[in-house]
Amino acid sequence: MKKNIYDKFAKETSAVGITGLIASKDQIIDTYCYGKRSIEDNTLTTPDTIYRIASVSKVIVSIAALMLYDEGKLDIYDDISKYLGFKVRNPHFPNDVITTEMLMTQTSSINDGQDEKVGYDGVNGPRFFVDLERLLTDPTYEYYTDKTYLPYHPGAMFCYSNFGCGILACIIEKVSGMYFTDFVKERLFKPLNLDAGFRIDDIKKMNLVASLYQEDDLKLLRSAKIFQEVVFPRYPLGNNFRGPAGGLFISAMDLAKIMQMLMNKGTYDSKVYLKSKTVEDMEKIHWKTLHPDGIYKQKGLQLLILDDYGPTLYGHTGCAYGLRSYMLFDDHYGYIFLCNGAKYNMIRDGFAKVQEDFLKEQINETRNISTHH
Repeated sequence: MKKNIYDKFAKETSAVGITGLIASKDQIIDTYCYGKRSIEDNTLTTPDTIYRIASVSKVIVSIAALMLYDEGKLDIYDDISKYLGFKVRNPHFPNDVITTEMLMTQTSSINDGQDEKVGYDGVNGPRFFVDLERLLTDPTYEYYTDKTYLPYHPGAMFCYSNFGCGILACIIEKVSGMYFTDFVKERLFKPLNLDAGFRIDDIKKMNLVASLYQEDDLKLLRSAKIFQEVVFPRYPLGNNFRGPAGGLFISAMDLAKIMQMLMNKGTYDSKVYLKSKTVEDMEKIHWKTLHPDGIYKQKGLQLLILDDYGPTLYGHTGCAYGLRSYMLFDDHYGYIFLCNGAKYNMIRDGFAKVQEDFLKEQINETRNISTHH
């Protein structure tokens, strides 16, 4: 990748460290590294640096759910109550069914609760047991809030929801009889030979984990050691809803394999992970609006569909603890960007200028490849 152009973008934003990657369906075309994995340890960023990739994780959660869909064990258009083992209804619309597909398109009408003390937002950090059933259904529960449910019919309205992705992971647990973190490790990470995990204690090369730095003042927010201290205990199956929405640790090189599997319609290295028609269904527009919510104008199954930069791209962005990320691809090329802290200048909700600058330049690079061949 044209180092001087990318270096300019990184410097403009005072980035701590960045890993960028461009891939085709069958090979890594280019990687780019800038700055430091850790300021404190004075270690440099490499293509194998492992980041906590924030909401790009959601794509991997949906891949796990769709594996069960392919096996006929989970119907994404069926009532989630059937899989969770208790009845979930938006109290505003007690007759409306909420489906797994709605969780994946962020239209379930279940949101994060927007509260520091109760609801998903209130309990997402602390490491004590919270009962999912009571959190969703019991107004007498100390962590329940009616703000968990929006005053919109399920399926009618987009609202970005981390909780929805956590509930999806709980459905995977109930259907598979395994912890979500183990299911995805056994079914995806091990067969692809990835050093990746939704639990940091699953990572083999802990020394490669990038520290994360606060936006603006670039103070240390999370190091590998701090991440280890905040790992959630394993709660009973169907209650591990905290973590999946943003908690995947993975390098750009390993994330590229998952991306290439999707680019190849579910197959990587001649092993089938998802049926091709399932990946096509992921990329279909399931929700669309004339009034975009930041970068959200249309969504597939947990895939953001982005058509502002030339080719129609599928994937996700991420933002947490100072990290900004994206994994975006079309049928020919895929693009990854991971940054562990910078003074971000936001151009719209969910997308910083440095992300857009990188993406445009990465697309530009692949255009040049296409014209030369």
